[in-house]
Amino acid sequence: MKALHSRYTAEGHNAQYPLILSQRTTAPTHDTPILFQEFCLGLSSDQSRIVLRRYFEQFSPTNAQWVEYAHSIPAADLIHWIMTHGQLHIECSQDTPPKHKESH
Repeated sequence: MKALHSRYTAEGHNAQYPLILSQRTTAPTHDTPILFQEFCLGLSSDQSRIVLRRYFEQFSPTNAQWVEYAHSIPAADLIHWIMTHGQLHIECSQDTPPKHKESH
């Protein structure tokens, strides 16, 4: 699916590759359309916003329909929210045992 509408290409070094969170294809019966769903997380083209996309497609040999919902938030706002509300775990060099070289 998704050939009808794709914002993600593999062209050039600035290509955008979203993180696919979930992807599902179902074909209820032989005579009904194929249903495709995809949820992915990526960056806006200027990399200032984090974008969650929800894409839905219904495909049959005679017809194809799709819809995509895009939710976005400034990257700085999400990072601030994670630092304020997320669970903190700290590691530092004093916590790791020193590595010893073996002599031959």
